[in-house]
Amino acid sequence: MSNTGQGSRTGSLCEIMFEENPTSRYLTRSTCPEESQETNTATSNVLGLQETLGHGPGDNSSEASPTANDFSANSTSVQHHLVSLKKQTSRQKAEYEAKITSLEQRTKELQSEIKDLHSKLGQQRKWYSLVEIKMRNAERAREDAERRNEMLQREMEEFFDTFGELTNDVKKTEQKLFKVFKSIN
Repeated sequence: MSNTGQGSRTGSLCEIMFEENPTSRYLTRSTCPEESQETNTATSNVLGLQETLGHGPGDNSSEASPTANDFSANSTSVQHHLVSLKKQTSRQKAEYEAKITSLEQRTKELQSEIKDLHSKLGQQRKWYSLVEIKMRNAERAREDAERRNEMLQREMEEFFDTFGELTNDVKKTEQKLFKVFKSIN
């Protein structure tokens, strides 16, 4: 069955095939790969009705010739079941199409969400890279500061050693001068 109600769908999920039977014109098979329980039940009902009335598929008995009333009653009953099956099929088709539409919408929403998550992930990776660079720079700056402090400490030690030697030399010189002044006086 084709869907004329929606432009986006050109075929249905399940098509029911009708075959002409020499003894009756009933639903004989479905091309739907997975028949629903309801369709199986309705098909069984129609076939059961055929057998009850003595006109089932494969019934070649010639016990009694059916009367016009029998054909009329059978035809009306079969038509009723056929209409029921068509309604059931239409309802199932509408349900399936609604489910498909819902799933397609959910798929679009999920794809949009995935796109947003990929974007956020890219931003997080950039941010993480920047943080790593800043951490490496901070570590290098700390190492450089430690080296400068060590050099400054050595220079200060050298300065104080040199200053101490100068101070000692000055003191020795002062003592010598003081002795010289004392001896002159």
